[in-house]
Amino acid sequence: MKRTARTGVVLLALLCGALVADSQNSKRGTTAAPFLEFGVGSKAVGMGKAFTAVANDASTIYWNPAGMSRLDGNEVAFNYMKWIADMDFIYAGLVIKTTSYGAFGISLTSLATPEMLVRTVDQPEGLGTRFDAADIAIGVSYANNLTDRFSFGGTFKYIQQRIWHMSAGAVAADFGIVYSMPFEGARLGISISNFGSKLQLQGADAMVFTDIDPTKAGNTTAVMAQLRTKEWALPLIFRFGVAYDVVNVENHSLTVASDYVHPNDNNESVNLGLEYGFNKLLMVRVGYQSLFLQDSEEGLSFGLGLRYRGIGVDYAYTKMQHFGYVQQFSAKIDF
Repeated sequence: MKRTARTGVVLLALLCGALVADSQNSKRGTTAAPFLEFGVGSKAVGMGKAFTAVANDASTIYWNPAGMSRLDGNEVAFNYMKWIADMDFIYAGLVIKTTSYGAFGISLTSLATPEMLVRTVDQPEGLGTRFDAADIAIGVSYANNLTDRFSFGGTFKYIQQRIWHMSAGAVAADFGIVYSMPFEGARLGISISNFGSKLQLQGADAMVFTDIDPTKAGNTTAVMAQLRTKEWALPLIFRFGVAYDVVNVENHSLTVASDYVHPNDNNESVNLGLEYGFNKLLMVRVGYQSLFLQDSEEGLSFGLGLRYRGIGVDYAYTKMQHFGYVQQFSAKIDF
């Protein structure tokens, strides 16, 4: 079984590297559903999104589904973030652990925009009608401990983007592993997210009237036709992370973590994070996102957490390069 676990680590690492291998040129803005890249959970974001190997709360469904099997028990988590331009970003995750069959999870990720006026070049003040846009991802997850050191997990999810009368849907999968290294307190995590089909917008707004042959007189000049929109790939993300519990005594804990991130729509970068815990009640976190990434929008982040009798609340703050700052609020319950 140990040999199988080691082989699984190597094979998944090679597969993930092959899937996302590309040139050094950034392809920012060439994928659909960018809300899948925001990052969920105030704990993870407060640690600079260096969470692939930490993977120890319900938000691990997003970062590395293998971490579900390592939770102490059942957990439900809620996360809210006011994104730029007054968009609302919401995440909810539930992990149920069983004695013999591993851990099961469900998750919901949503991004919604406020209603806006429909405007045209001729009527820039609006037509009197409004439209909105919304993105959603619903996932079902499973994880199990194959050995006392090696855990594997996966998520299958449905993704939909909608704007006014147009929508697009896709299916995707996330896979991950967590491996406890021989020296105590050190963990390695690998995950690949959003491996799936492409998104193609379709709907009533793509219906147009056209003259199929304008060179001929007397033919029908208003034939109903449908514009064929382009298919767009999902943001495929490969993460390789390490975490180490530098201090883990009765009243104090200190965890440091680092993630190497390789998306298919941008260059590689590194996330760094640190969490200090006092008496298992108060957590202080700091991190830095997108290190070595040129023209990065995100950077320094920090967070706070409070836990009492299975109830936890967390807060994260991220400094943005051009958009001020973004805050996240999370709550979780162990049961």
